[in-house]
Amino acid sequence: MVCRILDRRCFALLALLLTPASAPLAAQTGRDLLVPVGPDPQAQIRAVRSGLIRPADGAPASVRVRDLRSARHEVVGVPQPATELYQYDDGDLGAALYLVDDVTDDPLFEFELAQRFRLPEAGTVDHGVVCMGRGSTDTDADLEFSLNFYAGAGTPGRLLADYVVTAQLDAGTYTCFELRGDLQGLSLDAGNVWVAVSWQRGTPPENTKFLMADENGPGGGRRAFRARPEEDDDWVAWEVDANADIKAYGIRLAVNHPDPDPDPDPDPDPDPGPEPPSEEGYTDCVPQTTPLVFDGGYNVQLCYETPGGDIGEGKGGIWASGESGLLWFFSRGNAEVLVKVLNGCRHNGHRWVFVAPVTDVAFNLHVTDGVSEPWTHRNRQGQVATPARDTFAFECRE
Repeated sequence: MVCRILDRRCFALLALLLTPASAPLAAQTGRDLLVPVGPDPQAQIRAVRSGLIRPADGAPASVRVRDLRSARHEVVGVPQPATELYQYDDGDLGAALYLVDDVTDDPLFEFELAQRFRLPEAGTVDHGVVCMGRGSTDTDADLEFSLNFYAGAGTPGRLLADYVVTAQLDAGTYTCFELRGDLQGLSLDAGNVWVAVSWQRGTPPENTKFLMADENGPGGGRRAFRARPEEDDDWVAWEVDANADIKAYGIRLAVNHPDPDPDPDPDPDPDPGPEPPSEEGYTDCVPQTTPLVFDGGYNVQLCYETPGGDIGEGKGGIWASGESGLLWFFSRGNAEVLVKVLNGCRHNGHRWVFVAPVTDVAFNLHVTDGVSEPWTHRNRQGQVATPARDTFAFECRE
């Protein structure tokens, strides 16, 4: 029976540590590392000695936006010049990982492992690298996984983008796939970005694929994992991977950053005229009060700036429920912004944020949950504000 009560340590990260041995997995002798995760352990990391997986040459992979098939099929190759490659492994990947039930040692239905990168400045994705493995007794060559990008500090938070990757693996090997296709050109802000790989157990379970990991590299990237024990279960909360024996997952990210000193235009316009700054018309105010608090501790804050430069705070009290409410600026009888934070946990594992403003005043709106980075929406002075919708605003923690 699959254990679903996480505070009983019901699932573990199975690490197949590669050695020259080549006996089948069932014949290997395991050793328990029993490394606790966090102050209130919910999982433990176990390593089982195995020699099932060896490096292989690059192979083709197709990367497409989820639910939108791409006509491009990119091939593993040499990273392009003028890109910054963020990498925490040393290229020698000696461990293969997936999540298992801590009682039966069976693979869980679906698992997701994420690695955090810190971008010093904004940029666009040139390519990603994911290293996946297939056991020698795995009879299915087909590989399919999701490549997901998240914002967030301590653990992955708001989903930024997700892709489907399809490829093939030779038995008993692992391959580092260089992923381009629809992934190329994805815009990323400066700061924390999590790159995650999620996939499902195979049928039969012996056909489950692995994410490769590094035990001896430089490390430095924060890691986290989560799972769905069975198909109808919700995702459990993200857990920080604190296993000291694993230095990095086999996930890398190549980003094109803007040239800080671009070459001058050899034939400039003699009178190009002044260009307004991109932030013109926006306010730099920071909201200080919390007029709306919704179920689950979701706080709504808003500050605004009038054309005359006066700064004010959005106010509540007209009407509010556990998931939605109205804000006013100048008169209690004149609502300016409708905000909803809806519980979509049963649908996609996230809280949804909807904003419907009816104002042309500059404002900054923040929605916070006390854990993740704030969800924000803003308006330019004199511009009729646009509505906003985000069905991946906050990951559910229940």
